[in-house]
Amino acid sequence: SFFLQKLTDEKDYCCSVCYDVFKDPVLLSCSHSFCRLCLTTWWTEKPNECPLCKTRASEVVCNSHSKKLELFCLDHKQPVCIICRDSRNHVGHSFIPIDEAAQEHREKLQKSLDSLRDNVNKANDLIETIECVLISNQSNLSEGEEKIKSHFKELHQLLKDEEEAGLAALREEEDLKRQVLNAKMTDLNNDIETLKDIVKETENALRADDVSFLNTYKAAEDRLQFCVLLEDHQLPEELVVDLIPPVEL
Repeated sequence: SFFLQKLTDEKDYCCSVCYDVFKDPVLLSCSHSFCRLCLTTWWTEKPNECPLCKTRASEVVCNSHSKKLELFCLDHKQPVCIICRDSRNHVGHSFIPIDEAAQEHREKLQKSLDSLRDNVNKANDLIETIECVLISNQSNLSEGEEKIKSHFKELHQLLKDEEEAGLAALREEEDLKRQVLNAKMTDLNNDIETLKDIVKETENALRADDVSFLNTYKAAEDRLQFCVLLEDHQLPEELVVDLIPPVEL
């Protein structure tokens, strides 16, 4: 990522002894750089040893003239010695002392470093914000799930209660109908027995001789009139149903 790349680049400008941005940097022949003060202190204990790779090394001088690099060419953007400055390769070029160039570039680098650190802090703050949002989202999700489960649990219970109430009402209604029908059937059976007796007595009267018939005629007629009264047997409309009545929901 951009931040990791910037952090990697930062190491190229830090002294591996003090771990800070170079101050008066010195480049050794092994290609490692250090602050002049850090290197001087190190060489007090271990002369000419590179603090990083531990090989024997010496301060870098101009490759062309073996002179100390005291100037910085603004055009070529590289350290040069006094002889280089006066050579044809640098005719018309601008130079500043090496320490000024180092200070200028150090300040520029420090600004970039400060900006980088600020970006890192902002990125860390953003990560913390995202983590808080994720935790909040998870909490909201759990709370939402519980609400939905609770709501549907209540709905299920309500439906179950309504189902039980509906079944109870249906059973009660059917039980009442059954009682009415059973009572009606009992009455009909009793009437049938009575009618059978009247039929039998009337048949006997019809088979009797004329005198006996006429003597019993009035009684037979009264019995048949009673039969007419018994014929008024009707079921209430609400009890006349198909084999399986429809259930209204």
